[in-house]
Amino acid sequence: MVSMRRFSTVAVFLVACGGGDDGGGGPLDGPVSACDPGLGPVGERVPTTSGVVNGATDGATWAFKRIPFAAAPLGDLRLRPPQPAACSQTELDASALGPRCPQLDENDAYLGDEDCLHLNVWAPAAAGAGRPVMVWIHGGGNAIGSASDPIYDGRRLAEAGDAVVVTLNYRLGQLGFLADASLAGTDGSVGNFGTLDQIAALRWVRDNIRAFGGDPGNVMVFGESAGGRNTCTLLATPASAGLFHRALVQSGSCKFVDSRAEAQATADAVATALSCTGERAACFRAATAEQITRANAQPVGALAGSTYGSVIDGVTLIEQPEAAILGGRHHAMPFAIGANADETVLSAPASLTEQAYQALVRAQYGAIANAVLAQYPSSAYPSPRAAYVRLTTDSRFVCPSREIAVHADTGQSQPVYRYFFQFRPTLAGAPHGIDVPFVFGTFSAVLVNGTTPYTPTAADLALSSAIQGYWSRFARTGDPAGTPAWPVVDATDTALVLDDPVVTAAAIRGADCDFWRPYYDAL
Repeated sequence: MVSMRRFSTVAVFLVACGGGDDGGGGPLDGPVSACDPGLGPVGERVPTTSGVVNGATDGATWAFKRIPFAAAPLGDLRLRPPQPAACSQTELDASALGPRCPQLDENDAYLGDEDCLHLNVWAPAAAGAGRPVMVWIHGGGNAIGSASDPIYDGRRLAEAGDAVVVTLNYRLGQLGFLADASLAGTDGSVGNFGTLDQIAALRWVRDNIRAFGGDPGNVMVFGESAGGRNTCTLLATPASAGLFHRALVQSGSCKFVDSRAEAQATADAVATALSCTGERAACFRAATAEQITRANAQPVGALAGSTYGSVIDGVTLIEQPEAAILGGRHHAMPFAIGANADETVLSAPASLTEQAYQALVRAQYGAIANAVLAQYPSSAYPSPRAAYVRLTTDSRFVCPSREIAVHADTGQSQPVYRYFFQFRPTLAGAPHGIDVPFVFGTFSAVLVNGTTPYTPTAADLALSSAIQGYWSRFARTGDPAGTPAWPVVDATDTALVLDDPVVTAAAIRGADCDFWRPYYDAL
């Protein structure tokens, strides 16, 4: 078994816990004091505020899974801000992943468990302390997904980046973001339970990660899709101040957060679906988890967007994250953002005639449809469908990320970096989410035809290694460096192009993004 003597705090731990040398296996065989974080682990046993967690080796890494960072949001705790996890007086088995939060899968089947507020930690087994901490927020439209999905396994990224990797669950759908007036706190806050879960997990990281060899003063939050959207939200949320020090957004928006009125309209629809005609809060808490999850459920996808997310309640969130970032009112820190070349290709209609293309654009873009069709004529692309993929990718992902990148250092003098993922390992191109297995090195979690694990090519592995290097260096220092060097966004709007090979280029899709700029607020 790999030794855990890599932590500089072991000596302090021995004194604090009274684990003296009993003549057996040495001082590390003594009892462990629960709920006393920061004292360092003993073997696979690490003391935390949640109790002693008992993990397992995984390659050259220690893995600690299903660690509760908050109390289970059951019964009267449902649809309330997360409460601290109780300190377990018995060791917690941290060798297996926990359940996902309640959700509906692609076949409309219900799955998950409300007792889901857990996180997972991967820490390199080699000697060392004060490692950067990379905290991942999963995507899925704030309605599906889980930190337990195999594609988010943190071992390879922890080993490649010499970093501590954390993945976390948060409440989803109605259970995570229902913002009915009946649920308002005494401070006026409402909804945002999933966002508050993420903040609770970051507080747990602050209080405990040193025991896993991580530096609580050097934490990067990153996520993809809704996880990127949530990362933007955390940048603008007062309660997250000081809990993280870098932010990286993959294919996520920094706008489209609901107003109180919009969120209340959604809550009204949920109440109607549940036949809540009396005291709504009690009705919501009396429903089964499946009933409330199914109530007014909405489709999720790169083109469908998401109904679920944070609400501007004036307490947890004051304004649109984009407005805070563009105005320099977000938490100051190094920031990176980017998108993929063909984000919407898997969500677009299988085929489009010219007539259908124009009808779809007119239905979705309304008053600006004529201008959009002039900018993206189907004749300029291999097919009307290709034109539709390009314009929806630009308008929803590439150009918004460029807009944020060129303004994110407003009044802060913090470095900002932009990337563009255009490597196309499949015939589908570079769709939404294709970057994730490259970040985590989890290609085997990608199933070909839903059954066969994907076997990466040499080019896949090379690009994955490069991305892991850029991401982990950014987490460590705020400067991703690398070869080629990832340039800071400036007047030339130069981005790192993730391809084979990795290059840099200025003004990626600049003319098209310039076109969208006057319409950006209307999208």
